Amino acid sequence: MMRLQTLDLIRFGHFTDRRFDFGAKPKGADFHIIYGRNEAGKTTTMEGLLRLLYGFRPRNEPYEFRHQRANLRVGATMEIAGGVRSFVRIASGRATLLDGNGAVLPETALSQCLGGLTESDYRNLLCLDDATIERGGEEIVQARGDTGRLLFAAAAGLSDLSHILDTLRREADAIWAGRTTTTVIAKLRQELKVLDEEIRRHEVSANEWTTRRKAAAAAAATEAAALA
Repeated sequence: MMRLQTLDLIRFGHFTDRRFDFGAKPKGADFHIIYGRNEAGKTTTMEGLLRLLYGFRPRNEPYEFRHQRANLRVGATMEIAGGVRSFVRIASGRATLLDGNGAVLPETALSQCLGGLTESDYRNLLCLDDATIERGGEEIVQARGDTGRLLFAAAAGLSDLSHILDTLRREADAIWAGRTTTTVIAKLRQELKVLDEEIRRHEVSANEWTTRRKAAAAAAATEAAALA
């Protein structure tokens, strides 16, 4: 279980050092609404949370218009498994997830709390806007796409369906993935090619086989005559 206690848009979009403080979990209702006028930054806030959870885009980051990419930074304090942890996400470098003291964290520190949801899944389920709702409706009607898949998973009680499908895709790619040379089938084809070449090197035509049999028979007859 993961609960957002604070969200910090340290340098993100048009925000600088902007904190949303939701406080510690109360005993009663725990529901918060962030509201504002058009262009106030509601979508930017939502995108800031997504960057924290899943990382910044590798290129063409749309929220670096005020702050340079190297300076982009979002953070949060979260209640996880009965404890409170601080996270910071930066945009540059290989390791982009840090704790509150700047120490590098593995991605699993957050991903294990997301129940197997990909960023696309999270957007479709929890970050609804007009475009997402319209696209999701089409996917539901046609029983395809991430939204249709997630609804099927919920109806069937398969909460980990996304993880299962991703695992199956990786296993399928390991068996066959187009022109790559590292899959199981690609390696078997290479082994077959080597065996075919070996067979050709030892292959004898029918005429040559007949000639050699006659030569062997003649040699045997000569040997028998010599020993008689």
